[in-house]
Amino acid sequence: MDEARRVLYIEDTPANFNIVARLLRAEGFEVLHAEDGFTGVETAIAEKDHLDLILMDINMPGMDGYEAATKLKAIQGFDTIPIIAVTVNTLQGDRMRSLAAGCDGYIPKPIDVKTFPARVQEYIRGRRDPIHAADERYYLREHARKLVDRLQSSIGQLKLNHEQIHHQDKLASLGEMAASLAHELNNPLSSIAFAIHQLLRHTPEDERQRNHLELIERNVERIRRLAEGLTSFARPSEVERYPVDLLPALEQVLVLSEHEFRSRDIQVEKSLSGEIPPVWANESQLQHVFLNLLRNSAHAIGTRAGQDGAEPGVLQVEVTCGGPDRVCVRITDNGCGISPEFQDRLFKPFFTTKARGEGTGLGLYIVKEIIAALDGRIELCSTVGVGTTFTVHLPRATASQLPPVAATVLG
Repeated sequence: MDEARRVLYIEDTPANFNIVARLLRAEGFEVLHAEDGFTGVETAIAEKDHLDLILMDINMPGMDGYEAATKLKAIQGFDTIPIIAVTVNTLQGDRMRSLAAGCDGYIPKPIDVKTFPARVQEYIRGRRDPIHAADERYYLREHARKLVDRLQSSIGQLKLNHEQIHHQDKLASLGEMAASLAHELNNPLSSIAFAIHQLLRHTPEDERQRNHLELIERNVERIRRLAEGLTSFARPSEVERYPVDLLPALEQVLVLSEHEFRSRDIQVEKSLSGEIPPVWANESQLQHVFLNLLRNSAHAIGTRAGQDGAEPGVLQVEVTCGGPDRVCVRITDNGCGISPEFQDRLFKPFFTTKARGEGTGLGLYIVKEIIAALDGRIELCSTVGVGTTFTVHLPRATASQLPPVAATVLG
């Protein structure tokens, strides 16, 4: 018996491969399979000395059949191995397009099961489908243009990937620095906290300086939480979540921002009343989010304040129920607004619209990461010269997540 003919079929659809494989194996062929263009080229090169024919699907992800055929025909030794396009591409020009790219024959799908094995034998014996020189030149130019476009697209994606890796390297370096800074802060903070605790123990309740000591104690605790936030940014981990009463948390952030609002002559309008259910979050991280958003709004108002005829700065904070399972916090300012071309990039790391030296480009990136980690989302609506609204959607704490008493009240 003659040695079985070896055929490589490059086809990404298993059902199509199985039909062809059964037909050819019934005629004594050995059929190899590759699931995509890249794997097909690698398999063809490895089996080059033992292949009699290559069947090639054209429409494949990654490297398509045109590109795979061109790649193989450029390699020494493949000029004698016929490459046959087996494809549903049956529009005008598809046959010529396949032949110009490097294929030696063209079989349309769906294949004719009665004649297919005989067609394969003809190509192995030397049959080659003809193409006129003028058609070949035309479709070669078209193929070359598509290859150049593909190359430009690949270079663009490569640049994007390089930028992303570069940003990740920056974030990793920043994380290491943050962890080191947090570690250095812990020792003096612990000493200050202990000293304040001792002073409070010996300070009567009615003494005036006790208020100052308690203020220092609260701010030391806040710095400690910020240091913990730096550590969590350096080494992201599962953040503890629990029911958070949003209104007191926001009030505390507004109190912390009062000095900045006064210095920029900003009027704050609050809508924090009503029955707002607890959210399933982390209070410290939420305060970090809102503090960052409020400061961004204050900066935007301050940027516009210097313009002639500018309206007084107004910052609105509104909390509402965003449905049965969500709570929404809207922070709106009448600042300078954000240009449309910058809005898609605003939450990317190291991008900032602030003047050089005024921003790191990490604030809103970290805000978005925190909100995403809490199963929430943030939306932006901004018009240049009118102002900006950030809307934060947070998950409402479910009855099973609430303490028994609160769950009963809200149930």
